[in-house]
Amino acid sequence: MSNLFDRSSQQEFTWQSKHIKFFLDLKGIGPSAVEKIIEINPDVEQWDREYVASQSTNYEKTMHLLKDVEEIPSLKELNIDEVVHFKHPLYPKKLLSMKKNKPLLLWYAGNLNIEKSTAVVGSRKIIPETAEVVEEFVRKASSLNLSIISGLANGVDEKAHISALENNSKTVAVLPSSLDNILPQSNRGLAKEIVENEGLLITEYQPGSPRNPDKSNYTERNRIQAGLSDLVFIAQSGIPGGTMTTAKHAIDNERKIITYSSKNNIEEYAGNRYLTTPLNESFDFTKMNFTKSQISTLLNKEFLADFIFEDINEINLNSIL
Repeated sequence: MSNLFDRSSQQEFTWQSKHIKFFLDLKGIGPSAVEKIIEINPDVEQWDREYVASQSTNYEKTMHLLKDVEEIPSLKELNIDEVVHFKHPLYPKKLLSMKKNKPLLLWYAGNLNIEKSTAVVGSRKIIPETAEVVEEFVRKASSLNLSIISGLANGVDEKAHISALENNSKTVAVLPSSLDNILPQSNRGLAKEIVENEGLLITEYQPGSPRNPDKSNYTERNRIQAGLSDLVFIAQSGIPGGTMTTAKHAIDNERKIITYSSKNNIEEYAGNRYLTTPLNESFDFTKMNFTKSQISTLLNKEFLADFIFEDINEINLNSIL
Protein backbone atom coordinates (compact mmCIF):
# COMPACT_ATOMS: atom_id res chain seq x y z
CA MET A 1 0.00 0.00 0.00
CA SER A 2 1.43 3.40 -0.93
CA ASN A 3 0.27 6.98 -0.82
CA LEU A 4 1.39 8.71 -3.99
CA PHE A 5 1.08 12.11 -2.37
CA ASP A 6 4.26 12.78 -0.39
CA ARG A 7 3.75 15.88 1.70
CA SER A 8 7.11 15.73 3.48
CA SER A 9 8.65 18.33 1.15
CA GLN A 10 6.09 20.84 2.44
CA GLN A 11 7.00 20.32 6.09
CA GLU A 12 9.66 22.00 8.18
CA PHE A 13 11.85 19.88 10.43
CA THR A 14 10.58 20.26 14.01
CA TRP A 15 11.82 17.11 15.73
CA GLN A 16 13.80 17.57 18.93
CA SER A 17 16.31 15.20 20.50
CA LYS A 18 13.68 13.97 22.94
CA HIS A 19 11.42 12.84 20.07
CA ILE A 20 14.28 10.99 18.36
CA LYS A 21 15.20 9.31 21.65
CA PHE A 22 11.56 8.23 22.11
CA PHE A 23 11.52 6.46 18.74
CA LEU A 24 14.98 4.96 19.19
CA ASP A 25 13.77 3.45 22.47
CA LEU A 26 10.85 1.66 20.78
CA LYS A 27 11.32 -2.09 20.49
CA GLY A 28 11.95 -3.44 17.03
CA ILE A 29 12.82 -0.09 15.42
CA GLY A 30 16.45 0.57 14.58
CA PRO A 31 18.20 3.88 13.80
CA SER A 32 17.79 3.48 10.02
CA ALA A 33 14.02 3.03 10.42
CA VAL A 34 13.81 6.04 12.73
CA GLU A 35 15.72 8.17 10.23
CA LYS A 36 13.31 7.07 7.51
CA ILE A 37 10.32 7.95 9.71
CA ILE A 38 11.77 11.43 10.20
CA GLU A 39 12.31 11.85 6.46
CA ILE A 40 8.69 10.93 5.79
CA ASN A 41 7.25 13.10 8.56
CA PRO A 42 9.77 15.91 9.31
CA ASP A 43 7.21 18.01 11.18
CA VAL A 44 6.67 16.16 14.43
CA GLU A 45 3.71 18.44 15.18
CA GLN A 46 1.95 16.83 12.21
CA TRP A 47 2.82 13.29 13.31
CA ASP A 48 0.53 10.83 11.57
CA ARG A 49 1.15 7.09 11.90
CA GLU A 50 -1.10 6.22 8.94
CA TYR A 51 0.69 8.70 6.71
CA VAL A 52 4.14 7.41 7.70
CA ALA A 53 3.07 3.81 7.06
CA SER A 54 1.49 4.68 3.72
CA GLN A 55 4.73 6.26 2.53
CA SER A 56 6.92 3.37 3.66
CA THR A 57 7.80 0.40 1.49
CA ASN A 58 5.92 -1.99 3.80
CA TYR A 59 2.67 -0.58 5.17
CA GLU A 60 1.73 -3.57 7.36
CA LYS A 61 5.17 -3.90 8.93
CA THR A 62 5.40 -0.18 9.68
CA MET A 63 1.92 -0.11 11.20
CA HIS A 64 2.87 -3.06 13.41
CA LEU A 65 6.09 -1.41 14.57
CA LEU A 66 4.24 1.80 15.38
CA LYS A 67 1.16 0.12 16.83
CA ASP A 68 1.60 1.83 20.22
CA VAL A 69 2.41 5.27 18.82
CA GLU A 70 -0.87 6.72 17.67
CA GLU A 71 0.22 9.94 19.38
CA ILE A 72 3.61 10.99 20.72
CA PRO A 73 3.31 11.35 24.50
CA SER A 74 4.55 14.28 26.53
CA LEU A 75 8.28 13.72 26.78
CA LYS A 76 10.94 14.77 29.26
CA GLU A 77 13.16 17.54 27.92
CA LEU A 78 16.78 16.61 27.27
CA ASN A 79 19.64 18.92 28.17
CA ILE A 80 20.50 20.60 24.85
CA ASP A 81 23.97 21.42 26.22
CA GLU A 82 24.72 17.70 26.48
CA VAL A 83 22.93 16.08 23.52
CA VAL A 84 22.82 16.89 19.81
CA HIS A 85 20.74 15.27 17.05
CA PHE A 86 21.74 14.60 13.46
CA LYS A 87 19.77 17.54 12.05
CA HIS A 88 21.25 20.11 14.43
CA PRO A 89 23.78 22.66 13.07
CA LEU A 90 26.33 21.59 15.71
CA TYR A 91 26.18 17.90 14.73
CA PRO A 92 29.61 16.88 13.31
CA LYS A 93 29.33 17.27 9.54
CA LYS A 94 31.57 14.31 8.69
CA LEU A 95 29.12 11.91 10.32
CA LEU A 96 26.44 13.03 7.86
CA SER A 97 28.51 11.52 5.04
CA MET A 98 28.51 8.05 6.60
CA LYS A 99 27.12 5.51 4.13
CA LYS A 100 24.91 3.85 6.74
CA ASN A 101 24.05 3.74 10.44
CA LYS A 102 25.16 7.22 11.42
CA PRO A 103 24.34 8.03 15.06
CA LEU A 104 21.10 10.01 15.28
CA LEU A 105 21.77 11.26 18.81
CA LEU A 106 25.07 12.06 20.47
CA TRP A 107 25.75 12.97 24.09
CA TYR A 108 28.84 15.12 24.45
CA ALA A 109 31.09 17.13 26.74
CA GLY A 110 33.42 19.72 25.28
CA ASN A 111 33.88 21.40 21.92
CA LEU A 112 31.81 19.86 19.10
CA ASN A 113 33.64 21.71 16.36
CA ILE A 114 35.75 19.20 14.41
CA GLU A 115 37.47 20.19 11.18
CA LYS A 116 40.23 18.15 9.53
CA SER A 117 40.96 15.07 11.61
CA THR A 118 42.65 11.69 11.75
CA ALA A 119 41.70 8.69 13.82
CA VAL A 120 44.62 6.98 15.57
CA VAL A 121 43.66 3.47 16.62
CA GLY A 122 45.27 0.23 17.67
CA SER A 123 45.74 -2.48 20.26
CA ARG A 124 45.33 -2.03 24.00
CA LYS A 125 48.62 -3.88 24.57
CA ILE A 126 50.85 -1.31 22.91
CA ILE A 127 54.50 -2.23 22.39
CA PRO A 128 57.39 0.29 22.59
CA GLU A 129 57.90 0.31 18.81
CA THR A 130 54.28 1.36 18.28
CA ALA A 131 54.42 3.95 21.05
CA GLU A 132 57.27 5.75 19.26
CA VAL A 133 55.43 5.64 15.94
CA VAL A 134 52.19 6.98 17.47
CA GLU A 135 54.00 9.84 19.19
CA GLU A 136 55.68 10.93 15.95
CA PHE A 137 52.53 10.46 13.84
CA VAL A 138 50.50 12.62 16.24
CA ARG A 139 53.24 15.24 16.26
CA LYS A 140 53.12 15.45 12.46
CA ALA A 141 49.31 15.49 12.43
CA SER A 142 49.21 18.21 15.10
CA SER A 143 51.57 20.41 13.07
CA LEU A 144 48.88 20.37 10.35
CA ASN A 145 46.13 21.26 12.85
CA LEU A 146 44.50 17.85 12.54
CA SER A 147 42.24 16.82 15.41
CA ILE A 148 43.15 13.41 16.85
CA ILE A 149 40.23 10.98 17.13
CA SER A 150 40.48 7.86 19.29
CA GLY A 151 38.56 5.77 21.81
CA LEU A 152 40.13 6.46 25.24
CA ALA A 153 41.03 2.78 25.64
CA ASN A 154 44.35 1.73 27.17
CA GLY A 155 47.25 1.32 24.80
CA VAL A 156 47.30 3.07 21.43
CA ASP A 157 44.19 5.19 22.11
CA GLU A 158 45.59 6.49 25.38
CA LYS A 159 48.96 7.24 23.77
CA ALA A 160 47.25 9.11 20.92
CA HIS A 161 45.20 11.32 23.26
CA ILE A 162 48.17 12.09 25.52
CA SER A 163 50.40 12.90 22.54
CA ALA A 164 47.72 15.22 21.14
CA LEU A 165 47.53 17.09 24.44
CA GLU A 166 51.34 17.35 24.57
CA ASN A 167 51.26 18.88 21.08
CA ASN A 168 48.42 21.30 21.92
CA SER A 169 46.14 19.56 19.43
CA LYS A 170 42.41 19.04 19.79
CA THR A 171 41.60 15.44 20.62
CA VAL A 172 38.26 13.62 20.56
CA ALA A 173 37.43 10.51 22.57
CA VAL A 174 34.56 8.36 21.25
CA LEU A 175 33.18 6.39 24.19
CA PRO A 176 31.54 2.93 24.36
CA SER A 177 29.75 4.01 27.53
CA SER A 178 27.84 7.02 28.84
CA LEU A 179 29.38 10.28 30.05
CA ASP A 180 28.50 9.41 33.65
CA ASN A 181 30.46 6.15 33.33
CA ILE A 182 33.79 6.92 31.65
CA LEU A 183 35.63 3.71 30.77
CA PRO A 184 38.23 2.56 31.46
CA GLN A 185 38.20 4.10 34.93
CA SER A 186 41.97 4.48 34.76
CA ASN A 187 41.52 7.10 32.03
CA ARG A 188 38.91 9.27 33.75
CA GLY A 189 41.59 11.84 34.58
CA LEU A 190 42.63 11.86 30.93
CA ALA A 191 39.00 12.38 29.87
CA LYS A 192 38.76 15.41 32.18
CA GLU A 193 41.98 16.80 30.75
CA ILE A 194 40.69 16.38 27.19
CA VAL A 195 37.60 18.49 27.90
CA GLU A 196 39.60 21.12 29.81
CA ASN A 197 41.83 21.55 26.74
CA GLU A 198 39.05 22.30 24.22
CA GLY A 199 38.72 18.63 23.29
CA LEU A 200 35.60 16.49 23.13
CA LEU A 201 34.05 13.40 24.67
CA ILE A 202 31.26 11.94 22.57
CA THR A 203 28.97 8.91 22.86
CA GLU A 204 25.64 7.62 21.60
CA TYR A 205 24.82 6.16 25.03
CA GLN A 206 22.66 8.25 27.34
CA PRO A 207 23.43 8.91 31.01
CA GLY A 208 22.18 6.06 33.17
CA SER A 209 23.09 3.39 30.59
CA PRO A 210 24.28 0.01 31.98
CA ARG A 211 27.53 0.29 33.91
CA ASN A 212 28.96 -2.69 32.03
CA PRO A 213 28.47 -1.96 28.32
CA ASP A 214 27.73 -4.75 25.84
CA LYS A 215 30.72 -5.89 23.80
CA SER A 216 28.89 -4.59 20.74
CA ASN A 217 29.19 -1.05 22.12
CA TYR A 218 32.92 -1.16 21.39
CA THR A 219 32.56 -2.19 17.76
CA GLU A 220 29.68 0.27 17.28
CA ARG A 221 31.91 2.99 18.73
CA ASN A 222 34.51 2.18 16.09
CA ARG A 223 32.22 3.19 13.23
CA ILE A 224 31.95 6.68 14.74
CA GLN A 225 35.73 6.97 15.04
CA ALA A 226 36.03 6.21 11.34
CA GLY A 227 33.07 8.41 10.44
CA LEU A 228 34.48 11.46 12.23
CA SER A 229 37.83 11.22 10.45
CA ASP A 230 39.36 12.18 7.12
CA LEU A 231 42.11 9.61 7.69
CA VAL A 232 42.31 6.47 9.81
CA PHE A 233 45.77 5.51 11.05
CA ILE A 234 46.14 1.85 12.02
CA ALA A 235 49.12 1.83 14.38
CA GLN A 236 49.08 -1.73 15.72
CA SER A 237 46.53 -4.50 15.24
CA GLY A 238 46.33 -8.21 15.69
CA ILE A 239 43.78 -10.52 14.05
CA PRO A 240 41.06 -10.65 15.18
CA GLY A 241 40.88 -7.30 16.88
CA GLY A 242 38.64 -4.30 17.39
CA THR A 243 41.06 -2.17 15.39
CA MET A 244 40.22 -4.21 12.31
CA THR A 245 36.55 -3.28 12.67
CA THR A 246 37.59 0.38 12.57
CA ALA A 247 39.54 -0.33 9.38
CA LYS A 248 36.44 -2.01 7.90
CA HIS A 249 34.29 1.00 8.80
CA ALA A 250 36.88 3.26 7.19
CA ILE A 251 36.63 1.28 3.95
CA ASP A 252 32.83 1.19 4.15
CA ASN A 253 32.75 4.98 4.51
CA GLU A 254 35.49 5.70 1.95
CA ARG A 255 37.95 7.09 4.49
CA LYS A 256 41.65 6.86 3.67
CA ILE A 257 43.62 4.29 5.67
CA ILE A 258 47.25 4.81 6.68
CA THR A 259 49.02 1.75 8.06
CA TYR A 260 52.33 1.28 9.79
CA SER A 261 54.28 -1.63 8.30
CA SER A 262 56.75 -2.94 10.85
CA LYS A 263 59.90 -4.71 9.78
CA ASN A 264 59.30 -7.08 12.71
CA ASN A 265 57.22 -10.10 11.74
CA ILE A 266 55.42 -10.41 15.08
CA GLU A 267 51.86 -11.27 16.05
CA GLU A 268 51.17 -7.75 17.34
CA TYR A 269 51.24 -6.53 13.73
CA ALA A 270 49.23 -9.31 12.08
CA GLY A 271 46.41 -6.88 11.21
CA ASN A 272 48.88 -4.38 9.80
CA ARG A 273 50.32 -7.08 7.55
CA TYR A 274 46.83 -8.02 6.37
CA LEU A 275 46.11 -4.43 5.38
CA THR A 276 49.41 -4.20 3.52
CA THR A 277 49.23 -7.53 1.65
CA PRO A 278 48.89 -7.16 -2.14
CA LEU A 279 45.31 -7.67 -3.36
CA ASN A 280 44.51 -10.33 -5.95
CA GLU A 281 41.91 -13.04 -6.58
CA SER A 282 43.46 -15.31 -3.93
CA PHE A 283 43.40 -12.68 -1.18
CA ASP A 284 41.35 -13.76 1.85
CA PHE A 285 38.65 -11.08 1.99
CA THR A 286 36.58 -13.13 4.47
CA LYS A 287 38.52 -11.78 7.44
CA MET A 288 36.63 -8.48 7.12
CA ASN A 289 33.24 -9.64 5.76
CA PHE A 290 33.34 -7.67 2.53
CA THR A 291 30.41 -7.85 0.12
CA LYS A 292 30.92 -9.11 -3.42
CA SER A 293 30.48 -5.56 -4.67
CA GLN A 294 33.15 -4.28 -2.29
CA ILE A 295 35.56 -7.04 -3.28
CA SER A 296 35.10 -6.19 -6.94
CA THR A 297 35.96 -2.56 -6.21
CA LEU A 298 38.84 -3.36 -3.87
CA LEU A 299 40.52 -5.56 -6.46
CA ASN A 300 41.24 -2.34 -8.35
CA LYS A 301 43.49 -1.29 -5.46
CA GLU A 302 46.98 -2.50 -4.67
CA PHE A 303 46.37 -2.89 -0.92
CA LEU A 304 43.49 -2.40 1.52
CA ALA A 305 45.54 0.40 3.06
CA ASP A 306 45.78 3.56 0.98
CA PHE A 307 49.12 4.67 2.43
CA ILE A 308 51.83 2.51 3.99
CA PHE A 309 55.04 3.48 5.73
CA GLU A 310 57.88 1.62 7.44
CA ASP A 311 59.66 4.72 8.72
CA ILE A 312 57.57 7.52 10.22
CA ASN A 313 59.94 10.02 8.61
CA GLU A 314 58.78 8.77 5.20
CA ILE A 315 55.20 9.91 5.65
CA ASN A 316 54.03 13.27 4.34
CA LEU A 317 50.54 13.91 5.68
CA ASN A 318 50.33 17.16 3.77
CA SER A 319 50.36 15.28 0.48
CA ILE A 320 47.75 12.79 1.70
CA LEU A 321 45.13 15.31 2.77
